[in-house]
Amino acid sequence: MSRGEKVVELSKELIGACGLYCGWCPYYITGTEEFKCGGCWSREKCGIRDCAAGRGIKVCTFCPEFPCQKLYDMYGKMAEFLDQIKKDFAGRVIRSDIRQK
Repeated sequence: MSRGEKVVELSKELIGACGLYCGWCPYYITGTEEFKCGGCWSREKCGIRDCAAGRGIKVCTFCPEFPCQKLYDMYGKMAEFLDQIKKDFAGRVIRSDIRQK
């Protein structure tokens, strides 16, 4: 691993209820000056995570109502989210050495 790279460990605790892997997100890996995310299970509020937890499941795909409108709405905003990543991390290369935990 070269200087400046961060080790990103694969961990089931970083799988969001929505199915995204928080450990690969640049807001989790390095964050910005304004925002550093610890993954959806560490956030104060997440509607999808809270819904799954209230149903006693960790991942939405195990829900009998999958896929629901909450997921459609979240994934419908994915282009906006990716554009924000591009804006926040423009010119920055985030390198990591991925290891399974």
